Amino acid sequence: MFHAPQKLAAIATIAIASSAVFQVASARPAGSGPPPIVVPTDFPTIQAAIDAARPGRTVLVMAGTYNEQLSIAKNLTLVGAGMDATIVRAPATLVAGHLGSPAIVEIYNGASVSMSQLTVKGPGAAACGEAGVLRWGIRVDNAHLDFLSAAVRDIRNTPMAPCPRSGTALSVGLPAPGSPPASVTVDHSEITGYQSLGIIALGEGSWANVSQSLIAGPGHAGGVPTNGIELVAGAVGVIAHNTISGNVCPDGMPDVCGPDFFTQFQEAGISAGGNGPGTVISQNLLVGNQIGLFLSEVDQISHNVMVDNDYFGMGLVGVGDGQFRVDGGEIRGGGGGVWVTAVIVDMTVVLNRVAFSELSGPAVEILEDGGFHGTVIGGP
Repeated sequence: MFHAPQKLAAIATIAIASSAVFQVASARPAGSGPPPIVVPTDFPTIQAAIDAARPGRTVLVMAGTYNEQLSIAKNLTLVGAGMDATIVRAPATLVAGHLGSPAIVEIYNGASVSMSQLTVKGPGAAACGEAGVLRWGIRVDNAHLDFLSAAVRDIRNTPMAPCPRSGTALSVGLPAPGSPPASVTVDHSEITGYQSLGIIALGEGSWANVSQSLIAGPGHAGGVPTNGIELVAGAVGVIAHNTISGNVCPDGMPDVCGPDFFTQFQEAGISAGGNGPGTVISQNLLVGNQIGLFLSEVDQISHNVMVDNDYFGMGLVGVGDGQFRVDGGEIRGGGGGVWVTAVIVDMTVVLNRVAFSELSGPAVEILEDGGFHGTVIGGP
């Protein structure tokens, strides 16, 4: 027999799950196809439901914690009972999947998948260097993912440590030339507690559109170097209206990390380099990173707010034609304002209505090397 608190908790759980069932069912017009597959009512595990589902089906996952790895190679919709109610958690022993290393969720084979109202969660049980380390929270290869009102949390090993090739929350595409592209849309979601990278898109043709989301690294207390969002090796993206924080190279790694551009590494809230055309970085809040934005080859930089970032609010690296225009925005607190690095090509940076305040370092610093020169127009 339930005691009163247990009874109330049970009623709340049933109500959440029933609401999710109602939302999915009510969204289906009459005669639109079969009803959703329900886990654990129809199948005890999410993977069993995925395996049984025909392409295009909806799998509804009721509230609860599901300790399993998911492999998806068909068009599917997965709907949980809420970001904090339905948890897909890394099992104690992780195995390598189709994509070669352990992930909690892998999506491949040209699939188009929607995941919403759930959380993909670590940590992995293995320590760095042991078998079965958690490499990815979600891995998308030759496929597309819509990740909506959902979360990826604690993608790390036990204990958290700077472990090569592990601890990326959401990875899309491959860097090798000729690899099939992949893509992701992230909206109203949370990516937190990762060990290496929040979101990375790699390879020509791959893209990541991220909006209205929270991407939070562990900060200095985590003891690991992290980046929030990376677009590299030809990948593009629209990164807008997000809050991105806590991405640093920790103080305990002075041989690797530090403020010297030429001899040390710096971590960033958003890093974009080697991109194809079409990348937009707009109206983001970058707080408490080492560098808020660290960018090259970006088509639009506008109205971002950078607050209390350790070294600089924005770092710009000249490649290609070396031309940058920054429209609007604010850099407040922390170290310096804009870091212009003319070390590959000559650079011209136009700052249009960018506000600077409360900086402990220079509003604009130009680094030049190899006979290249940087010019800033419209600075403070």
